[in-house]
Amino acid sequence: MQGLFGVARSGCDRRVTKGLWFRSTVSRVCARTDLNHPPSIPSLYWSHERKSPAFSSEGLIRATKFVRDALHIVHNTRDGTMGVARGGVVQPDPTEHTVVGTLPPLFPEWLGDRSFLHDHGLRFPYIAGAMANGIATAELVIAMGRAGMLGFFGAAGLGTARIEEALTQIRSALGGTGAAWGSNLIHAPNEPLLEHDTVALYLKYDVPRVSASAYMQLTPMIVWYAFSGVRQLSDGTVHRPHHVFAKISRPEVAQRFLAPPPQEMLDELVSSGKLTAQEASLAGRLPVAEALIVESDSGGHTDNQTLTALFPSIVRLRDQMVKKYGYTRPIRLGAAGGIGTPSAAAAAFALGAAFIVTGSVNQATTESGLSEEGKQLLAQADLSDVVMAPAADMFELGVKVQVL
Repeated sequence: MQGLFGVARSGCDRRVTKGLWFRSTVSRVCARTDLNHPPSIPSLYWSHERKSPAFSSEGLIRATKFVRDALHIVHNTRDGTMGVARGGVVQPDPTEHTVVGTLPPLFPEWLGDRSFLHDHGLRFPYIAGAMANGIATAELVIAMGRAGMLGFFGAAGLGTARIEEALTQIRSALGGTGAAWGSNLIHAPNEPLLEHDTVALYLKYDVPRVSASAYMQLTPMIVWYAFSGVRQLSDGTVHRPHHVFAKISRPEVAQRFLAPPPQEMLDELVSSGKLTAQEASLAGRLPVAEALIVESDSGGHTDNQTLTALFPSIVRLRDQMVKKYGYTRPIRLGAAGGIGTPSAAAAAFALGAAFIVTGSVNQATTESGLSEEGKQLLAQADLSDVVMAPAADMFELGVKVQVL
């Protein structure tokens, strides 16, 4: 029990006051303790007018679902059994249930990076990825925004007229509410005009965030979007109205997004009137993206990397780039790829992800644009039911995507 709950019933470990909720009298005793001759900690007891602790395996499992409640680990003094109590009162007056330890609430809002949530106006660190061809529908983006999460519209593979229709729908539903949303910008090496027109549309409709995917090199279009409207405020801080969430699975690609854009690219954008000289000057001191989506083995475009190997390497690279360029603004790293269960999400947060991005699992939602037949196939799919196949949009480059 000591190893699991971080507390001993004798002695005085300073960790008691960090991880467990005990009465302030216990804390004061700890502060005065000679650790070579520790006194015994006074026992605390649990009571509730109506509820009883859970001692069965089913009851224990059921209690863990109440993540917003404190759970007290109790010892029944009559029969010696251990159980879990929820709610109630922890007190010094004896009852038949001695408190062994307390697990504090774990609010979903506390996962990931709280400052990331604040900066983007989110309640939860969950992002619905931009599934292509409109499978990540405007309805899905709106539902995510209203729930305090972030969704990206799946603009890849669509014409500008269809994208504009979706942007109008999203802005009509979420405009003025403070809800976060964004849209996808996919690298289109064979259709540079489409990439240009998509960025022009995003700037026209003031799309606040883009999920930049399938980029192997920076293009003038992603830099145009990233730094259009950037300005320095009177207090010296920099305001960026457009946020790039760069989806990466290779360190060399991540490095390009973590660095300021090449000067020749900025000069070209200034010459063409897409950026002002002041915007280009500020861009020379900022990374192209301040949020990276570290994508491991996933559906669609993927390098089949494992998250446990990829994420730490990108963390190291991020830290090196921050030191190299002297950035003062935070650069957040999220995790994506194979996140479809609570345990997978927990593993990503345990690695240090500021947020997580789900994709394939979202196709089964009611808001998804996938057909009912496709949803049935997805629900029946197993680990071995996927294969790498040539990518239609990058066939000439030999790029492959993972498909069902």
